[in-house]
Amino acid sequence: EIGKAADLVSRHPGTEQLDGRGMLALPGLIDAHTHSDQALLRGAADDLSWRPFLQEVIWPLMGQRTPEDALISLKLCMLEMIKSGTTCFVDSIVPSHYDFDILAQAVVDMGMRGVLAKYVLPDALFERDASPVVKGEFNAEEESLADAVCGIQAWHGAAGGRLQVWFGPLVPRDEPPASASPDFYRRISQLAAEHGTGITIHLAGTIDDPPFFQREFGLLPAEFAQRSDLVGPNVLLINGTWFSEAEIPILAETNTRLVHSPSANMKMGEGVAKVPQMRAAGVTVALGCDGGANNNCNDMIREMKAASLLHNLTMMDPTTLTAEDALEMATIDGARAIGREDELGSLQVGKQADVILVNLQQPHTMPVHDPIANLVYAAHGGNVDTVIVAGKVLMRGRKVLVADEAAILEEAQARGAALLERGGIKVAPEWRIE
Repeated sequence: EIGKAADLVSRHPGTEQLDGRGMLALPGLIDAHTHSDQALLRGAADDLSWRPFLQEVIWPLMGQRTPEDALISLKLCMLEMIKSGTTCFVDSIVPSHYDFDILAQAVVDMGMRGVLAKYVLPDALFERDASPVVKGEFNAEEESLADAVCGIQAWHGAAGGRLQVWFGPLVPRDEPPASASPDFYRRISQLAAEHGTGITIHLAGTIDDPPFFQREFGLLPAEFAQRSDLVGPNVLLINGTWFSEAEIPILAETNTRLVHSPSANMKMGEGVAKVPQMRAAGVTVALGCDGGANNNCNDMIREMKAASLLHNLTMMDPTTLTAEDALEMATIDGARAIGREDELGSLQVGKQADVILVNLQQPHTMPVHDPIANLVYAAHGGNVDTVIVAGKVLMRGRKVLVADEAAILEEAQARGAALLERGGIKVAPEWRIE
């Protein structure tokens, strides 16, 4: 229910009450693109463009990460999300040498909503020298797809629908992880339809992608996606910084969704997605923080500001992406992007009780003339006071109730340092606050 406090209390005597005076009550924020297993790599891959980022840091470390590393990294990522108001997230690629059951259970236990996308690989990849991305993964495409289906059958819809499992295929590219034919993606699309689930994939995210697609397939990236059945309302494309104007109608006409990660795109110099043009054409565009290695945080409030400022500057028009637009992208558009707008993304009777309270009575967010402007342009995740998912309070008064915060931080520091040491990545000497 939504209504006057006195009326609600009279109809529900004895119900616990939360004092939200001076706070904004908002739907939980939706991070539509993250890599939780990069949370341990925060600060280890800075000031790099995407090729050295992958080749010198991410790929060398992927084979070094243990299931225990993946678990604490996921917990650290979720802890940060809860403390900054995110209630639902899409984890874009979950490699299969991690223990998927343990990761799925961790999402359930911490009370969040999550979409875990299972890593799937084409036969073309196994015909080349194994890259660090797939070393020790599978022997063939069939095993990869079968493993994803097992994860979907076991966990899709678990915890009252809080957990979903999607397919997370690799993007076709002119190097490891190698190219794949349209038939591979058609198989994934067919499996997703059979199991009532979704697909998320990086596409047109680098300046090299359009020339590769034109050289390899004679198509633009969106044309390749359409030819490969990688379009539709259950498909969430990641980044899309190099889609041309000519490709936007394909996305709009097929109701294909896109997730925009402005901070990571800016930090790595990857380009600027045509978000204003896409939104004007009717494309649903959500927001995502991307990973701890290429954004360095999972704070969706900061991401809203980044999106607004980036596109206002690019278009040289301060009305291009307003504070309200950015908030919509982080809430109802995020819900649409994962096909759950009937349940999430706004505070309405009949939807899930995913609510955050944001305290604006702080020096950096006072005085309050326009609460939405203060939220997007002045606030940050530290303003979030209370987080509720499916009616359960996960954080109250900045105290997380569903996890041992100190224990997660301590283990994350230890495992993060050990991981980088195993991978031969040199960083500053370890430190800690006693």
